[in-house]
Amino acid sequence: MIEPASPRCSDITIPVTISSQNADLPSGFSLADPDAGEIIANLMFNVSIHGSYNIAATFCEPEVYVPTRANTLQLLVHGATYARSFWSGVGFGDDEYSWIAFASMQGYPTLSIDRLGNGLSDHPDPVAVIQIPAHVEVVHAIAQLAKAPDSTLPRAFQKVIYIGHSVGSVTGNALNVKYPHDVDATILTGFSSSLPQNLPVVNFLVPASVEDPKRFGSLLPGYLQVSSEPAVIASFYSPGGFDPALAHFDFETRDTITVGEIVTLDYSVARAPGYTAPLLVSTGEFDELYCNPRATPNQTASCKTPSGNILAQTEALYPSAKPYTWNEVSNAGHNWPLHFAGQIGFKAAHDWLGCVGF
Repeated sequence: MIEPASPRCSDITIPVTISSQNADLPSGFSLADPDAGEIIANLMFNVSIHGSYNIAATFCEPEVYVPTRANTLQLLVHGATYARSFWSGVGFGDDEYSWIAFASMQGYPTLSIDRLGNGLSDHPDPVAVIQIPAHVEVVHAIAQLAKAPDSTLPRAFQKVIYIGHSVGSVTGNALNVKYPHDVDATILTGFSSSLPQNLPVVNFLVPASVEDPKRFGSLLPGYLQVSSEPAVIASFYSPGGFDPALAHFDFETRDTITVGEIVTLDYSVARAPGYTAPLLVSTGEFDELYCNPRATPNQTASCKTPSGNILAQTEALYPSAKPYTWNEVSNAGHNWPLHFAGQIGFKAAHDWLGCVGF
């Protein structure tokens, strides 16, 4: 290992052109529509979407040069109501909550993106376009671009590790279903095969243009924000495991989720039998979203159930992964990277990468 050098990060724009098969939703569809439940239950993914979009991203060369990792890119894909700053601790405090900083010290280059419809990326139709199938095509395009000899990224790479959180993990799972050979390893955080059907936080979704007109006044009504800070904290954080000042900052700087994402979320958690690379699922032991199948209130979530650990059972999605590994981050909720246990989770994930040859 060579002595650390100064970290080099730059904000870039990645043009992508995608074609996806999206769900057929009525124009102006709202979750409050009287027949919304019936429409969601009978979705047909038969609408062809074509478009060219700009994806905002941050590329970072690592502080520590490790020759065996210099050409392996970590592609970081955030969850709903966030942007790429999630991977830097949402901009709160120092590097304690920063995945990017931890990866940098381990010698990994990183590319964190704003998903289509979030942050500084383009904001197309939130119902017809911003759905999980479109997200899959975006990350597919970026993964291919990263390995292309004539890549328009700052440089080309030999290997790509996909790292997602929450909706970013759902997107990664769907990527592995459709394009099982796109990436060389996968880490899915804030994820399992168990997603409750009635998330309490959904009851507090309102148009972002109404909730925060200063930031989102120009967006269509299908771009939503959570209006309740207690609901965000109850859904994303585990009592006693986080800094309340961080959680408040998180709420004040939150981004959006779209109607199209919500509607297509459950349909995108599926088996990926063709995926044969290493895969790690890393989820907080008290994850209210993915370790709470009954969507029970009052912080009763646990990945441990009478029938076994939900994260172990998630292996059913990846029968051919070599290997499938799971890690339960102790004393943490859904947003475990933003908990006191974040550094423990970062270390476990990067130790795993080392063990599987990265």
